[in-house]
Amino acid sequence: DVQGAVEFVMDLVMSKVDCEAGSILFANINEHELYFASARGPKADEVMGYRVPMGKGIVGFCAKEGQALALSNAARSPLFFKQIAESIGYPARSIACAPVEHEGRSYGAIEILNKTASDEFSAGELEVIKYLGGRLANHVNQVIMANA
Repeated sequence: DVQGAVEFVMDLVMSKVDCEAGSILFANINEHELYFASARGPKADEVMGYRVPMGKGIVGFCAKEGQALALSNAARSPLFFKQIAESIGYPARSIACAPVEHEGRSYGAIEILNKTASDEFSAGELEVIKYLGGRLANHVNQVIMANA
């Protein structure tokens, strides 16, 4: 069950990294966009209907390029996609993001927002979401291959 795995990983991320909010976005290849598969935090329900163009924003960059990023002043980054934050009224101070990728195939990304103790996510915290993104992608790939 992919959705069950997504929810499990999202809960695990939120329990391992001190942050206010987080989400897992999956790629819709046909529409060239990312959609929210799961979200946690004060605006989780509001964000679920949004879409992010592939390659746009920090999450779109990470998903498309297969790169992980941690930014302490996210709103100042040229990658920052401000439309969602402004629409839901939730400022993003710091963001850490990692791809959900298996053997070069991107399934999406994990993004966490607003480190609670400071505005800097550590290298270790970035490694946690990178690892969990890889494990989730492996699971998704196994489900797809089993149903092929």
